[in-house]
Amino acid sequence: MVWIRRCFPAVLVLLGSLLLTVATPQVAQAQDSWQYHMAQANSFYRNKLLPKALAQLKEVVNDPEGAKQLKAWTLIQQIAVKLKNLEDLVWALERGRELAKGPEAAQMQAQLYRLKRAYGRVVYEATGGSGKLSTRGVKLKALGDIDDPEQKSYFEKARLTMGQVGISEGIYWLPVGEYEIDGEVHKIVGGKDTKIEVAPTTFATLGLEVDFGGGARAGATVNGRAAGLGMLHVGVGPHIQFASGNSLLISVGPLLQVGAQATPDRQQDVFTSDSRARLNAGGLLLVGFEFSVGKIDLSPRIGFHLSYENAYYFEGRVVAPSVGEGDERLPATVLEGSFLVPALSFGPRVGLNAIVSPAIVKGKRRPRLFVGVTGGPSFAQPLWGSLDEGEINTNLTEREPDSANPWSYTNYKFVSTENEARDSIRVYVDIQAVLGIQLRL
Repeated sequence: MVWIRRCFPAVLVLLGSLLLTVATPQVAQAQDSWQYHMAQANSFYRNKLLPKALAQLKEVVNDPEGAKQLKAWTLIQQIAVKLKNLEDLVWALERGRELAKGPEAAQMQAQLYRLKRAYGRVVYEATGGSGKLSTRGVKLKALGDIDDPEQKSYFEKARLTMGQVGISEGIYWLPVGEYEIDGEVHKIVGGKDTKIEVAPTTFATLGLEVDFGGGARAGATVNGRAAGLGMLHVGVGPHIQFASGNSLLISVGPLLQVGAQATPDRQQDVFTSDSRARLNAGGLLLVGFEFSVGKIDLSPRIGFHLSYENAYYFEGRVVAPSVGEGDERLPATVLEGSFLVPALSFGPRVGLNAIVSPAIVKGKRRPRLFVGVTGGPSFAQPLWGSLDEGEINTNLTEREPDSANPWSYTNYKFVSTENEARDSIRVYVDIQAVLGIQLRL
């Protein structure tokens, strides 16, 4: 008997361990049962945690036995009404009427019939790619008055959700009527799906931009005054749309500018001023990023330009080649002053555009209007000409020009007599306001 009393505590410990081992899988199994999820749903519902209660109820009806519980379907209906969730409400009514009997089934059928007459669905479908819908926000606007309080509440819920969550939710219910969704007009029919195809998470299209503008050029001028400058730019390149709704664009194309540096006030007698507007031709490469801020899209850009310029004045000691024929021929002459010399201009460009038209809907060639500002420094390398050896007449003082017919050297090439002047780069700054059209092809 003594040994039994001594072994009794050890026996109890062993039995307890066995019971715990057997009971643990049973508890886990109970937590996966529809009864457990139903109890959780009731608890969340009583504490007004409706989204959590709805999630638990969906676990209940996912079970074959739980799907037979009419109470689960009626509770889903009650929660869906409070959350303004028509998708789950219609789903629960369709499944619940199959289990209900008598007046309760008739009531569900009548409510389902009413909803399908008063509301229709907007269904977003991804076209290719990963098939994942974008999370970008969608702008929703009713084109008619919504007088019914219930319908108005469902519309407001859809408008807020589409603006915040975006099209990634996939399905939205709206009252019957016409709506503007992202700039496109759609008619919602009761009980029908209005399908809207959208791009996959990332896609690329060919973009075309045409913009023109005007501004000023300042820098190493003779008189210190800025000059007027007009601009026309055509750019073509890929336009990459991301799942977030933001876009990356790459654009390359010709750049034409019309203008001139301000003509010097102080001139030498040996050449005349030239204030004509001149055409400068070149190219521009831009990389931009587009993102939404409120009702507009902003697009900061950075790029690089290379142009042949006809409108720069350079100051220094140069050689003017001989011009004319016979008695009117002017010999090559050393001059000192400010001269109009062609130049190769290059430098970075930065800008910011605001796209003020509605967003593009895929498949629609809708132009988008934008306004903005662009500019940056230009490094101008003068393209001095060349003379044959022996053509230079350095006796400038021996030739006095006729004041009534001053010599004009503005239309001829000039040759620098000093390496310093030949290699010198002038820095200018251009700034322009632009107006343009963007088209995704």
